[in-house]
Amino acid sequence: MDVNCQRLDKSHVKALLRLSAADGFPYRLTQAAAALYCRDKSPSLEGAQTYGIFADNMLVSVMTATFCPVFPCGDSPSGRIVHISGAYTLPAYRHRHHATALLTKIQAEAEIFGADYLCCDSTADGLYLRFGMEPTAAHETRMWKKLSRNKEAQS
Repeated sequence: MDVNCQRLDKSHVKALLRLSAADGFPYRLTQAAAALYCRDKSPSLEGAQTYGIFADNMLVSVMTATFCPVFPCGDSPSGRIVHISGAYTLPAYRHRHHATALLTKIQAEAEIFGADYLCCDSTADGLYLRFGMEPTAAHETRMWKKLSRNKEAQS
C-alpha cells in the first residue's frame, strides 16, 4: 500500500487534537501540546516532530520522533540519536503498514539529522524487530537500530 507520510505542521493541529480524543489514544492532547508536535521542523534540527498518515480526509496514524543530542561516545560518535514515541493508529486503519511507513520516513530524516541510532521504548517489539531494531538486552523494551550515515549527514 502506498501511503503518504508527512511531517505535521500548524495546519494539522485540529486533526491531531481529534485523533488524541479517540478511544485508546494514550492521552488527550491540549491545544498547546498539539501545536508543539505539529511544528514541521527541519530534520536537521533538534526537537520533537510528529509524522502522520491521512486517509478518508482524516488523520489516522501518527508517530513522534525526538531528534536528540546525547553525549558522544564510541557507539554514537555524532552524539545524535532519534527517539521514537507516541505511535498510534485508529483501530479501523491498523494492519495496513502505516507504522512501517512512518518508521521509514523517520529513519530517512534521522539520517539527514546525522543520527547514529534510532531508539524506542516499546512493547510493540514485533513491529520494531521487523524494522531491524534490536533489544538492548534480554527482557528489555528498549530497542535500537544502528543507522548508516550518509555523506550529507556527516558534513
